[in-house]
Amino acid sequence: MFIGQPDLAALAAPTSSAETGLIVLSMDGQILHTNDRAREFARHFTNEPRRLQAPATTPIRHPLMDLFHDVLAQLEKHIAAEDWSQFEITRLARWGGGTVRLRGFGIPDQARRQQSRVVLTIHHQSGASSW
Repeated sequence: MFIGQPDLAALAAPTSSAETGLIVLSMDGQILHTNDRAREFARHFTNEPRRLQAPATTPIRHPLMDLFHDVLAQLEKHIAAEDWSQFEITRLARWGGGTVRLRGFGIPDQARRQQSRVVLTIHHQSGASSW
């Protein structure tokens, strides 16, 4: 089973899934799932001081990488404190195609630490030019 306790649908703002990029990562940075919109967004960033790469997927690039590391650091603190509540970090990112809202969710798993997950979502801001 993936992760049983948190309900991400309750946290997410209502947006069309066609407009929302989604990346699910393990604590060691392995990409477990990504959708087309997230891969499309990641391709727009060419400066890559740090990167994660999973077989047959687009690498996660800056600023997604920065958000992943920030969520991971908080997730490790939650686990160390035995705080099993999920949390969210939100940021705006600007690029040539407009503005996007990045949301990072830390989902600790009480039963097995390595089953904890980081979920990153990418939402295109309305009013900005399409990408």
